[in-house]
Amino acid sequence: MWKKLAIVLLVLLLLAGGVVTYLWLQVTALPDWYTDLAREDAPAAVEDAGGKLQWQPAEGHAGRKELRNFHRKAARSAPEVKEVIKASRATFEDGQLEAGVVADLRKLPKDKMSGDQQGLFERARQAFPSLTERDVYIGVEDPSPVLKNGRVTMGPSARVKIGKFTYSLDGAAEKLGMTPEKLRAELEKHMRELGVEAPS
Repeated sequence: MWKKLAIVLLVLLLLAGGVVTYLWLQVTALPDWYTDLAREDAPAAVEDAGGKLQWQPAEGHAGRKELRNFHRKAARSAPEVKEVIKASRATFEDGQLEAGVVADLRKLPKDKMSGDQQGLFERARQAFPSLTERDVYIGVEDPSPVLKNGRVTMGPSARVKIGKFTYSLDGAAEKLGMTPEKLRAELEKHMRELGVEAPS
């Protein structure tokens, strides 16, 4: 009797360990493009004469436009961006936008963050513990962004992506202890600061 119970408990523990490992790998997964774009000599997004980032046709994908390493423009005026963000990419295809960065949030200069930013960082660290333990992909997927006057505004179906996990904007906002509107505004602001504008 005890042997059977011990075997059942061992199997349950192994299953639980497998599930935890699987979830950990999903949250900490990096996108396929990361290896190529993280190199120092990887091409950065192309700028026009006025300094605006230019969407380029994606190699091997007819109809897709992309911005590669768009964070590098912001890194010229804010060196901490280069320390924190390792690679970035935005794609636009068939009216759908995906934009994200691979970042090492351990390198965020907390002494330069406002009180609100520090609070948001702490809530994010508690809601998504893997965010501060290694390089992690943080992105936005939007099947229906609003593109107006050169700006990208997130549509009603926008989602936040951490590793391979996707959260609705409402779900991510709840985990972060903020309203969906506030999270939407923060994400849009950071995309603008990094130079992501509506493709032409």
